[in-house]
Amino acid sequence: MARYTQRFVVAAPAATIPQHIAEALESCELPVVYSTEDYILAQEVAGRVAFSKLVTVEVLIHQPDDATDRVELTCVTKNDELPLKRVNHCRTIADLVAGAFKSRPTWRILDSSDAFF
Repeated sequence: MARYTQRFVVAAPAATIPQHIAEALESCELPVVYSTEDYILAQEVAGRVAFSKLVTVEVLIHQPDDATDRVELTCVTKNDELPLKRVNHCRTIADLVAGAFKSRPTWRILDSSDAFF
């Protein structure tokens, strides 16, 4: 199973974060299938790649403890594909999502890091 974890710290009002995440995911053709105030699940639509390569993206929104506009996001991109090659479909989608998050005009990235498994 391919799994790529990315962490982002963004500066934006916490109340607007879920909407901005949904817009970023949908710009990557990953429609949101489930959403709460602290969790968003998006899945790739079947038809373009083999079923085992379909990607699921989970975004955990760590709500700030204080009144600051600093929100931490953990983004997990995964599928059932064995990551036998360094460049695989799941990694490509993880990079696409990271690019969409980093280029959002509605927030400012304060910090980001990747952990690939």
